[in-house]
Amino acid sequence: MSESSSKPTLVAIHGHLYQPPREDPWTAAVPVEPSAAPFHDWNERITDECYRPNMQAQFGDERRNNYQRINFDIGPTLTAWMHNHAPDVLDGLVAADRLNHASTEHGPAVAHPWVHAILPLCSDADKKTLIHWGIAEFEYRFGRYPEGMWLPETAMDLATLRAMCDAGIRFTMAAPAQVMAQSDMNGKWSAPEAKGDPLRISLGEGRCIIVVPYHGPLSSSVAFGGALNDGVHFANAIEVEAVTSSCVIVATDMESYGHHHDFGVMALVSMLESLGRRATLRVATVAEIVAEIPAVDGVLALPSAWSCAHGIERWRSDCGCRSGGESAHNQVWRAPLRSALDALRDAVTQMTDLAADFVNVVSARNAYVDVLLNPARWTDFAAEHLVAAGDPQRAQTYLELQRHLLMMYSSCGWFFDDAAGHETLIVLRHARRAIELVGELGGVDCEPEFVQRLAPMYSDVYELDGREVWARLTHSR
Repeated sequence: MSESSSKPTLVAIHGHLYQPPREDPWTAAVPVEPSAAPFHDWNERITDECYRPNMQAQFGDERRNNYQRINFDIGPTLTAWMHNHAPDVLDGLVAADRLNHASTEHGPAVAHPWVHAILPLCSDADKKTLIHWGIAEFEYRFGRYPEGMWLPETAMDLATLRAMCDAGIRFTMAAPAQVMAQSDMNGKWSAPEAKGDPLRISLGEGRCIIVVPYHGPLSSSVAFGGALNDGVHFANAIEVEAVTSSCVIVATDMESYGHHHDFGVMALVSMLESLGRRATLRVATVAEIVAEIPAVDGVLALPSAWSCAHGIERWRSDCGCRSGGESAHNQVWRAPLRSALDALRDAVTQMTDLAADFVNVVSARNAYVDVLLNPARWTDFAAEHLVAAGDPQRAQTYLELQRHLLMMYSSCGWFFDDAAGHETLIVLRHARRAIELVGELGGVDCEPEFVQRLAPMYSDVYELDGREVWARLTHSR
C-alpha cells in the first residue's frame, strides 16, 4: 500500500509467451529438432515444461490456472502452433481471459504483432500490417478487441506508438529505462524505476498512448536473480516495493515459470496465493492499472528496447549485446543480414506489376490475415479484393510472398551469437522462399544481389561465409 493512499497497491505479473516460427516455409510442418529431445521440437518441450503446467498448477490439494491471475501476451506464431498441437493450452488461455474480463471488464490478455519483429526497424507499411494482423488474430482467438499490445523486445519509437494508437491500441509496456516521467512541478524528468505509474506519451495532433513501465530489478530477478527459488519470499519483495508505489508490474518471458527454472510453476502459484492474501496489495491486470491509476506526462527514449543497452542496435549491428557471456563470436554479421532482407523487401515493393490482380494491394495485404486465420474465407476475400480479370492463384501466391517477407524479420534471427544459428537460418529460409515466389510470379531474380549482400557474414560454427551459409544451409529441412 502506497504511503500517500489507503488503497491497496495494484500488482500485475506479466508473462510474454513466444516461440519463433519453427514451421518449414515449404512444407508448413515443424521438423524434428534434435536439441529438444526427447520431444519432437522445442515448442512441444516448452509446452510440456511451462505452458501447460501453468494452466493446472498444483497448490495443496487443488489446481490453479495461473493465467487467470496474471497478465499475458502470446505471439501469433505460437498460437498458430498451439491451435494444431496444443489446443487445450490455447483454450486455457482464452478461458482465463474470458473469466477475468467477465468479472473486471479488463481481461489479462494483450495483443502482439503478427511477427516478433523489431517494429522501429520495419518499414511503415510492414509496421502497420504487423499490428493490424496481430489485432485481428487477437480478436479471432479471444473474441474481443485488445486494449493493449506487447511489443517484441519492448522495442519502440514514436512512429511505432503512433501506428498502434491509430489502430486503436490504448497502452503498451516498457522497461523503466525506455521512458522518463515528469516527477515534479519544475518540469524535472526522471526514470520511473521506483514508481511505475502509467505514462501518457504525446504523439502529436492531440493523440496520446499510455506506456506502463514495469519494475526493472524485480523483473530481472525472476529471469536472472533467483527470485523463483521461493515464491513467498518474492511476494515479500514485491510488497516492500509497493510501499512507495501505486502499482508494481513484474514482466518476464513466461518461459521463466517452468522451462528456464524447474520449479517456476510452483513458485508462481505460491507467489500469487501469497500476494492475494495481503491487504496492502491487489493482484490486477495491466488494463485495470491503466483504467484506475491516472497517467502522468512522460517522454520516450528514442528508439529503445529492453534487451539492448544501445537502443535497437542489437538487431542491426555488432553493438556488444549478446545472449551469453564472453565468446569468440562477434555479431558483425547482423548488419549484412539486415541489409540483405531490407533490399529484398524494397525490391519486391518496386515490382508493382506483381500486384496487378488487386484492386488495392495495401488493403488486400492487410485483409489477408482473415484468410490466414480461416482459409474458408478465400472466396469472399477474392471477390472483394481482386480485379474482375484477376487470377486467384497468382493473387494468393503474391500474398504468400508478402507473408514470407514479414516472417523473415523475426527478431530472434539477430539475437544469438552465430551467423548460422538455428534462429538465423529460420529467417533466411523465409527469405529463400520469398525469392522463389518472386520467380514464380515472373519477377526479377533477387537472389544474386541478396547473396552478394550476405557475403560479409561469417559463421564461426560452420566456418562458412554468408554465401556458403545461403547455399548449404537454407533449403527446406
